[in-house]
Amino acid sequence: MRQAMPSYFVLLALLAASTAWAAPSLSTQAPISAPTGSPTSAPAASTVTLTVNTTTITNRTPVQLNISGVNGPTDADVVALYYATGNPDLSRPLKYMWAVDSSSNYLTTGSGTLNWNILNQRHNMSFYFFSNVSTSNPFSSTTYVGRSTQNLTVANPDMPLHGHLALTSVPTQMMVEWTTADVTTPVVMYGTTNGSLTTMVSATTKTYNASSMCGSPANSTGYIDPGMLHSALLSNLSYNTRYYYQYGDMSLGMSSVYSFLTGPPVAASSTVHFLMMADLGHTTLDSADEYDYDIAGDMLNYSPEGSPERADQTIQQIINDNEYQQGASRGTVNAMAADTTQNWTLTFLNGDVSYARGEETMWDVFMDQFEVLATKAPVMLVAGNHERDFPSSGDRYNTAEDSGGECGVPFYQRFNMPYNTSMPYLDDQGTTRTPSWYSFNHGPIHFLGYTTELDFSPGSPQYLFITTDLAAVNRSVTPWVVVNGHRPIYTTSTSGGTITSVTQVAEDLRDALEQVFYKYQVDVTFHGHDHIYERTCPVYKKICQDTNSDGSAGGPMHVVVGNAGYELSWFANPTPPNYWDKIVLEHGYSRCTANMTSLSCEAISSVTGIEMDSWTLMKPMNWVPAGPTNMSAKIAAFNTIYNPNGNVGEIFGLPGANYTATFTPVYEAFLAQDALVISQLTSNSSVSKVLERAVNGNLGTGTADTMVDVWGVLQPAYNVLMSLISSGNVSTSVTAAADPIIIPMFQQIQAVAAAYNTSGGLWYESTRSSSSGSTAVSTTATAGK
Repeated sequence: MRQAMPSYFVLLALLAASTAWAAPSLSTQAPISAPTGSPTSAPAASTVTLTVNTTTITNRTPVQLNISGVNGPTDADVVALYYATGNPDLSRPLKYMWAVDSSSNYLTTGSGTLNWNILNQRHNMSFYFFSNVSTSNPFSSTTYVGRSTQNLTVANPDMPLHGHLALTSVPTQMMVEWTTADVTTPVVMYGTTNGSLTTMVSATTKTYNASSMCGSPANSTGYIDPGMLHSALLSNLSYNTRYYYQYGDMSLGMSSVYSFLTGPPVAASSTVHFLMMADLGHTTLDSADEYDYDIAGDMLNYSPEGSPERADQTIQQIINDNEYQQGASRGTVNAMAADTTQNWTLTFLNGDVSYARGEETMWDVFMDQFEVLATKAPVMLVAGNHERDFPSSGDRYNTAEDSGGECGVPFYQRFNMPYNTSMPYLDDQGTTRTPSWYSFNHGPIHFLGYTTELDFSPGSPQYLFITTDLAAVNRSVTPWVVVNGHRPIYTTSTSGGTITSVTQVAEDLRDALEQVFYKYQVDVTFHGHDHIYERTCPVYKKICQDTNSDGSAGGPMHVVVGNAGYELSWFANPTPPNYWDKIVLEHGYSRCTANMTSLSCEAISSVTGIEMDSWTLMKPMNWVPAGPTNMSAKIAAFNTIYNPNGNVGEIFGLPGANYTATFTPVYEAFLAQDALVISQLTSNSSVSKVLERAVNGNLGTGTADTMVDVWGVLQPAYNVLMSLISSGNVSTSVTAAADPIIIPMFQQIQAVAAAYNTSGGLWYESTRSSSSGSTAVSTTATAGK
């Protein structure tokens, strides 16, 4: 997710291609427009020597790069990794580092060393040196000075990589998927004994190209060859059985041997264990920067750490909820992969998967990072806005460019979900499309996955699927029903005022689907989009529902699990409505267990490993649901009207215009008081490290940002805002926006940060008794270091 908040910089055009550039450009399937414009100045340097300690790349290969002979070093010199044939006028760098970080004496010696970790991205690569880059002099032939003396040669372009598993609609099947450079002869070898993989299954192969996608940068400067995507179907598997497998080509190379545990029979008497998360993302292993199209005009792409420009821009990034890498994501993935408290047979990732946003190289980074988890258990996904949304592509909103032009193509091609391909439909633009929703059974649970990015209104194809599917569930076989989507149906976010805002979409979802979920007695929904963990009581129309006489919940519970990786959504309502039971701003994931009579989950901090929340829903043995007629009568008789009691954050949210009115003078104050702001930020640590950690976590290490880090950046903004308001030199619109929401929000963030060592990121916990609403709240109410 990225909130619909104000943007303060206009994206600047890339500069014109130089006729001096001679290297061949990357091949794509769609024309690429050359940059236009003129550079404002020539490169400061004209000579450089780049040497490496190894030229052979397997995967995750450490490479030491030595820089020497730079005759005019600046703090904005960059070393970038490109394909060996890459033309910087036509394609982005795969990643890059600042030369000034190579040595404390770089600016005087023009020499230093950078340590890289290089992935196998299927083609040979080279390091390019650019001098004195800026928004007006970006990566291009104009700022290009030289390249490494030798290319980095990929030892095996057809090394099988990016392995991941998925379920189908048949419970005795498993899909194995991976990537190579070429078509090869892809197979999976598997068996129930490690060292005796005697069964072979052939795979099918597909790919996508630039012309498959619908906008820039995905179909232009952000595109790189994704390789060949292989899928092999393992069938007739036994229940509750561990299988060992490897994938690849018998001649060109096979993967390591992995294993997975199949689920139990689909039956009320079965027990299953599954993991849940959303809004994950990726981060580079070596802490290298990546070129982010979403912030292409921002100084973060062109300013080295420690510079005032980067400090100022990063402050704005955290206030605007922008993040170019998700440092916490690696820690969450690794924590989930190392979680051995149960034998997990299923993982869910509910949208905003990689945050590639049109930069194809980031899919490679994500898939490499994700492999450690995705090869252990099947992963089921739904699309989020950063996979799907782009104007005129058929999404519900038709305005947001959140996918960077991908419009779902990489997501749907890389992850095979059990969509009903036999039931295509026409979207609002008249284009025939395959459904992006599905359902399947796993043990005692019926899972439904839908997309909040396509039309879900009554009468739409998706709505008809949801209602038909839920009406057909046999609750004597699968007593539990779990729904997965991306944007939340209930939210504590204060972002409102537009068609894509969190509060507005939540209202739209409730208008369309809350009665459906209540009527068919959905037990729990899991969503993301808000980068937070939060849980309601069993609720209907914002009213907590009493436990039924048989002990089952009186309404669906709604859980937001968008805290996996992206920057924490600190703009939560400072006074949450009373239908919320728990709100925690801390990165992590949920782990759940279900049997015939209980469905329970624990929310785990991936920062500390400590439990942040737990809850349990109960049903009696051989539970029988109320029939549709009884539920329809109950709905018709429901006349309780929820009273928000003047809660401004809930009623209106805070439209982008009010954010603009409030924060524009703050930004202007920053510009006028740069030295003061930087002094405040550097009181405890280096400005760049405080800022980078708060926005992106620690890149490469998987270390998450916490509310302590968030307050470390927001405190100066709060101080400036309060100073402006107390001076009386601001408009009434500023105080109108600040008084009811923003100031209390800042004060709540300060309180959470102050209590972090004992309470973790705990934002709110209700006083409801542990038995209320059939929810057993854990006695472990907090998480801390």
